[in-house]
Amino acid sequence: MKSQKRGMFSLSVIALTMLILMITQVTAFAGGKLVIYSPATRATSDMIVEMFNEKHPDIKVDIVSAGTGELATRIRAERARPGGDIMLTGGTETMDSMLELLLPYKNVNDAAFSEQFKHPEYYYYAFSLPLQVFIVNTTLVSEEEAPKTWTELGDPKWKGKLIWANPSTSGSAYAQLGIMLQMYGWDLVENVINNASITSSSRISYQNVANGEYAIGMTGEANVFNLMEEGYPVIPIYPEDGTALRFDTVSIIKNGPNTENAKKFMDFITSQEAMTRVAMEESRRMGRVDVAVKPGLMPTEQVKFMDYDEAAAAADKEEILYKFDDLFAAKGK
Repeated sequence: MKSQKRGMFSLSVIALTMLILMITQVTAFAGGKLVIYSPATRATSDMIVEMFNEKHPDIKVDIVSAGTGELATRIRAERARPGGDIMLTGGTETMDSMLELLLPYKNVNDAAFSEQFKHPEYYYYAFSLPLQVFIVNTTLVSEEEAPKTWTELGDPKWKGKLIWANPSTSGSAYAQLGIMLQMYGWDLVENVINNASITSSSRISYQNVANGEYAIGMTGEANVFNLMEEGYPVIPIYPEDGTALRFDTVSIIKNGPNTENAKKFMDFITSQEAMTRVAMEESRRMGRVDVAVKPGLMPTEQVKFMDYDEAAAAADKEEILYKFDDLFAAKGK
């Protein structure tokens, strides 16, 4: 009788152990992972992950940081077996060229986005509006002396004082290239290439201006304001001949390993709460119509905008970059 009871007790322990394992597995499955590819600064992406985990503490988030061009190349290379779930802050010029690799998803906050700031078939939504400006180190060049237009960047007096990220690897640099091309053509771009030191990363570009290694650069306005708040002697110059009203995006990578968690992230990041915090802490103009601009940024209605054709910039990207590479290569000859 004792052995029978002992056997029944052992079976009960085994059954309880199996039940605990099953519950643990279900809980792990319910949480799971999320992999975000992002050209944003690590401070921005880390803050967003922290906010997301406040809502979904059971989801482990990994960030892969690199330039837009590098991440787009990676997504294309991984098309048979994607490693990422979300692309955060890729420019439309890049994302429109790879829609077949994205998963359309109409998120729960769709109504808060104007038609201008989302893809008509829900392949992406606007994250922020990175207005391209000039960043100027005021210890090297005064605000009065600084260039005020895109054409002035081609003036030989700025040779060796200007830094520019490579448009092949940086989405923001490609936007800057597109603006100059659409306004003034290749003659201006060639002059700017001859004046500038070309670097691989937009982050290196604006940080080197902040550090005083170069006097002038080009970047999104948020980067300038964040550096100002950190105490660097830099200011933004909004081009008097206009900048582009364009946006960077958030999208789901098709067939990613954690699609359901990617949808949760999309619903989160497009919320008013999340975008308001990003706007205030990161000095970004956001894609939602009901998120205010941070005090201190130039009011949107006071910014001069050009007529920027994002579709053309996306469609002609390969040809444009090929010619840019030719001009860059010829610079050293």
